[in-house]
Amino acid sequence: MLTTIRSLRVLANKLYGNAERTVTAKLIQHTGNAIEQARIKMLFDFIFFYCILISPIFFTVLYVQDYTNLMVNGTFYAIFALCLFLMKKGVTVQVVGTIAALNTMIIPMLSSFANDLDVSPLYAIPWLMSCLLGYFVVNLRTALALGVVLFLYLVLVAFMKIQNIPVLLPATYSMMDKYLVTPFFMMVYLVLCLRVWGVYYRNITRLEHQRAMEEQQQFSALINQNLTKQFLLVKGLSRSGKSEYMEGNIELLDACFTEIEKQCDTAIHYLDGPKTEK
Repeated sequence: MLTTIRSLRVLANKLYGNAERTVTAKLIQHTGNAIEQARIKMLFDFIFFYCILISPIFFTVLYVQDYTNLMVNGTFYAIFALCLFLMKKGVTVQVVGTIAALNTMIIPMLSSFANDLDVSPLYAIPWLMSCLLGYFVVNLRTALALGVVLFLYLVLVAFMKIQNIPVLLPATYSMMDKYLVTPFFMMVYLVLCLRVWGVYYRNITRLEHQRAMEEQQQFSALINQNLTKQFLLVKGLSRSGKSEYMEGNIELLDACFTEIEKQCDTAIHYLDGPKTEK
């Protein structure tokens, strides 16, 4: 049993890794910034795991032949598929992130409107995630713009509820359906948030550490190169000084010693350089 679980886990990790490399490879190759790379991975994780985690709902709707929700979910999946395709083609993460955030905002709004202006956590959490995605992937201005869209929709809902304006659309699910599916969606949203933004910060830390290690290696290589050059100069000067000493040329010998001292000071400066910067 444990062997089977381990094999399935390895297979799942392999499939996820292959999918991530296929979609994000072109974007990551064109950026050396660790934070930007983490954003690319975060956007892919958001789309990938959102689609995976809500797929049981899609198949349930397909099974019960709920064509209205099937159309809504199908549109949702189609836009996310377009986002992955654009990422694969190298479209900037800001553009793709904006489309994904709008998809997470607008499609649930349409479903909320059709279901008697439902603004329960079933819809509120995706709207919140949409704003967070806009903030982390694009910028604060995008997040605020999404927040304004959400604010206007909630004002519209409040106005229609207060004025008792009916929504002349048949509800796509009953109250019983809502109560039954809400716990599942809450777990899906929790897992999605932990996976996407938890791994995002972990990726930033890992990539920054990797960049720091590469810079340290480059600096160490430069120090070794400079020290090697200095030691070769000292070695050459010491041989010249020995020859001058054997010939009794004291003035040139003093000059050799002075130059050796200067080169040693330079070598010490290279070694003390990092300490001085700290």
